[in-house]
Amino acid sequence: MKKTAAALSALLIILAFFSFTPAGCPLDYKGIYAIKLDGEHSAVLRFYEDGTVLASSSVNDYMDVMSWFNKDNKDMVLKGTYKVKKCVVRFSVSGMTGEQKYEGTINGNKIDFELKDKDSKKSTKRTYTFYAL
Repeated sequence: MKKTAAALSALLIILAFFSFTPAGCPLDYKGIYAIKLDGEHSAVLRFYEDGTVLASSSVNDYMDVMSWFNKDNKDMVLKGTYKVKKCVVRFSVSGMTGEQKYEGTINGNKIDFELKDKDSKKSTKRTYTFYAL
């Protein structure tokens, strides 16, 4: 009986540990995160495993951006380095068209961001959804 009680206690401790440990909030690297801004424009983000993040907007369907939405395209993308701590992702991106700061919470295939434009000092909230490519 004592062995059963001890085993049960150990099991409950292990289960309690796992139930309070966050499951993690991974980013997906095999596609883009996007949001439709209006009938014509979309905003897109792309994360790389090396810590690089790209941001841009597009008048194309966001599923057609992969031909130009990459690290080598310095003219049409803002580039930066991201950090993820717990379920929060933070980064600044900059390029020829400006600079923006992002802070967001990863929720499955969505990220809820607050972004701030350096020049205008304006802040906006957006929810980006992941699209596999």
